[in-house]
Amino acid sequence: MSVVNSSEVSKDRFARGSATFAAVTGIPTEAYLDGFKDSSPDFGRYVIEWVFGDVYSRTDLDLKTRELVIIAAGAALGATGIDVIKFHVPTAVRAGATRDQIFGVLTQVAIVAGVPTAIAAISAAAQVLEPHSQVADPLLFTGLLRDGLIRDGVAG
Repeated sequence: MSVVNSSEVSKDRFARGSATFAAVTGIPTEAYLDGFKDSSPDFGRYVIEWVFGDVYSRTDLDLKTRELVIIAAGAALGATGIDVIKFHVPTAVRAGATRDQIFGVLTQVAIVAGVPTAIAAISAAAQVLEPHSQVADPLLFTGLLRDGLIRDGVAG
C-alpha cells in the first residue's frame, strides 16, 4: 500500500491550477494571489487549487460553456454575484463567447432569478464589455420612465 504525500498532491494541484488560471484569465496567478495576501492568503491558494486545478481541468465542458454557466450562476446570485460576472465576462470572451451569447444567457436568468436581478447582471456585463455604455442602466431606465419617454416598459 503506497502512502500519498498530501503536500505533493497540493503542489501538483497548485501548479496545474496556476497554469490553468493564467491560460484562462490572462492574469498572472501571483497577481491574483496578491489580492488575498493581507487578509486570507490560504483562500487564494484554495481557489487556484480547487477551482482551476480541479474543476477547470475537467473535460466534461468546453471552456466557453463553462464560462457562460459561471456567468449565469453569478447572475442568479444577484448582488453577491456581480463581481463574479465582472471577472468572468472577459474570460468568456477570451474563450470565444460572443456579446450576444453573454447577454442571451443573462436574459435567460430573468426567467428564474427575476427581471431586477437580470437587469443588474446585464448592467454589470455591459460595464465590462462597453465601459462607456448605458446599456441596461437601471438609473437610465428610471429616468426615461420618469420623463415619460417610456410607458409600460415600451419606448415611445
